[in-house]
Amino acid sequence: MVTTLALGTVLGGVAPATARDLVYQPVNPSFGGNPLNGSYLLGLAGANNFRYSESPEAKKQRREQTALNGGTDPASQFERQITSSLLSQVAATVGQQILGENARDSGTFNVGGTRVDFRRTGGQITIDITEAATGGRTNIQIPVPSF
Repeated sequence: MVTTLALGTVLGGVAPATARDLVYQPVNPSFGGNPLNGSYLLGLAGANNFRYSESPEAKKQRREQTALNGGTDPASQFERQITSSLLSQVAATVGQQILGENARDSGTFNVGGTRVDFRRTGGQITIDITEAATGGRTNIQIPVPSF
């Protein structure tokens, strides 16, 4: 009697099963998905492909450059920041000599192995930057600003 009652309760509590067709809806707009998903999917692909976008040779050069710069230890970072700060102050001083209130018509500055020559000709300022170590040379021509 107890078994029949339990079986009747179990069978009575079962609802009829219903089913629907599964419908695939693509996400990628290239395959018929919503076109608004395009930029999102492109962003995801770009974020996932970062390790493949750099060639092995470029990775090797970046690692070598990091090693030459002293790596990422705090002492090396502090040294680079101090050097950068001092060079920034030197650049500001050179800028004042070229464009400041008491600007000169020509001049030469030597900073380490770098030589900076400037001259004012008519309405232009010509700046030549020469690196003694590499022999590299940069020429910049800018119009004289009017303040």
